[in-house]
Amino acid sequence: MLLAIVVSMSLALSPSWIHAQVRVGRDSSTRLNRFGRDMVYGTGMGLLYGEIDQLRNDPPQWGSGWDGYRHRAMSDIGEFAIQEGTTEALAAVWHRPLDYQRCPCHDYNDRFRWALWNSVTDPMPHDQHPIAWPRIAGAYTGSFAQAYWRPVTGDRARTAVLNGTLSLAIGAGIDLFHEFIR
Repeated sequence: MLLAIVVSMSLALSPSWIHAQVRVGRDSSTRLNRFGRDMVYGTGMGLLYGEIDQLRNDPPQWGSGWDGYRHRAMSDIGEFAIQEGTTEALAAVWHRPLDYQRCPCHDYNDRFRWALWNSVTDPMPHDQHPIAWPRIAGAYTGSFAQAYWRPVTGDRARTAVLNGTLSLAIGAGIDLFHEFIR
């Protein structure tokens, strides 16, 4: 309880944190509102991936039935929460955008390259594209956290790196979806 009060007071008194609560997205919501929506989405996805892990019996040490599913779903939700929390906190501190920005171009190949490039960079004003450290750190932080609490079934570091990379690849696929479908 005391830790929560200290963290809340520190954040409330920090001008850079307050400034980082700029409006983002087309619906002009704050970063905290966006984080709340992302957590609802992540919980749903965690429940779905928990079911997939349940069907694959991965990891087998968690068993079957409701108790096994509960462990798997909470693990997947926890990974998502850590990933998004890290990504969105670093994006706020470094004043990085969170929403995908479509390519101003019209050529298919340029749009394809733009979407892939923006999966690892952040489009900033003045045509700058710095490395998307918040997104990259979030993907690997969530993956390493999950690898830490899951039962050992192999090399944890290798599994975490593979899962973090897969998370970034899924993000690239989502960017392609936003570029061409949305």
